Parts: sequence; structure tokens; C-alpha cells
Amino acid sequence: MKLIVITPSKDMPLEQDIVVKMFENGLNTLHIRKSKHTTLQIQDYINSIPKHFHNRIVLHSHHKLALKFNLKGIHLGSIHLSNHWEYWLVRLRLKLKYTNFHKSRSYSRIQQVYLTENHDFNYCLIGTMYNNLTGKLFSGFYEESLLAAIKSCGKNLVAKGGTSEKNIETTHQLGFHGIAFNSYIWKATDPLGNFIKIIKKMKELGIEIN
Repeated sequence: MKLIVITPSKDMPLEQDIVVKMFENGLNTLHIRKSKHTTLQIQDYINSIPKHFHNRIVLHSHHKLALKFNLKGIHLGSIHLSNHWEYWLVRLRLKLKYTNFHKSRSYSRIQQVYLTENHDFNYCLIGTMYNNLTGKLFSGFYEESLLAAIKSCGKNLVAKGGTSEKNIETTHQLGFHGIAFNSYIWKATDPLGNFIKIIKKMKELGIEIN
């Protein structure tokens, strides 16, 4: 099952050091989501991470930087999926430069996973999937409809939102392609400690991490 960590939108103290430690402890995919950061700030963020981890990074914005660094991929929002020439050109240049370049997008509702896409995505984030307080499926998401969607939509779905150590097993049992974490890590007093708990829990459950 794919394990993804999404960065906090605002910078945190020692954030890049924590990210490096997570890479060292088994993280294969980091989504840099910093919507208010400039291109230079994102570039500095990437430069603060050792080069041998760059191929584990996915960008949510400033996609042109993916042409400069050997990154894993880009996450496409609605504006990036438009036919505006600037975004179209960046996607084309990335496709020509990198044969194994990853693309992802997000859905907020279960009905959206059945949409016909104009692009091929390696995986699609969907959520908010779980209630932060109870750890149970959030309003609008039901086990039956999720099982049907995962089985028949033809897309690799990754659960996000409200994810924590306690709903890893449910996510795996439902058949999700992966699980993405944000608040459970970055709102913790010990972000790295919570990441280690995730790794341990997945290993205890016999879930192969990719």
C-alpha cells in the first residue's frame, strides 16, 4: 500500500529535518503542498533535502521546478488541468523529459471517481475520508459505495483526511491503493514519532509499504 505524507501548508520549525528523517525511515512519497509559497521558497525547500531523496518528492504547485530537479511527480489541481497553454506546456515538457513521471489529482466526493479523465493518473487522493475525533468514515463516505468504487472505477484511490494510525487497517481492508497523512503527523508534538507509529502499524498488519 502506498504511504504518502503531505506537508503542512505553513512552514514548521525543523520541518525539512523531520522530512529527511521520515525518508530515512521508509517514506517513499512526500507531497509538498505550500500554496502560498513562491517558486524560490519551494526551490529552497527542495534544496534543503539531500538530492538522493528528490525522486520521492511530488509538487502541488510551481511545477516548472520538476523540470529542474529529479522529482517523483506533480499533483494537479483544477487550474493545472485546464487547457491554459502554460500548464499544457509544462505537462508536455515533463512527459518528454521523464518517462516514469508520476501524476496525481484529488477528489472530494465519491461520485467524482467515476469521471472520465483527459489524463492518466498514477493515483488519486480522495477525502476527507475519516472523522478526526472518531476515526470512522466521514459523512458522505460509506463502506458499500467505497468498496464498489475501488473495485470498478479503474483508478488507484488513496484515502486522505482524518487518517491516523487507528484507521490504517480499515483503509487496507477496503482495498485502497494507499493512505495519505497530514494533520496526524504535523499537529503532533512529535511528528517523527507519529510517523514511526504509522510504519510500525503497517508492518504489524503485514502491509507492504510502497
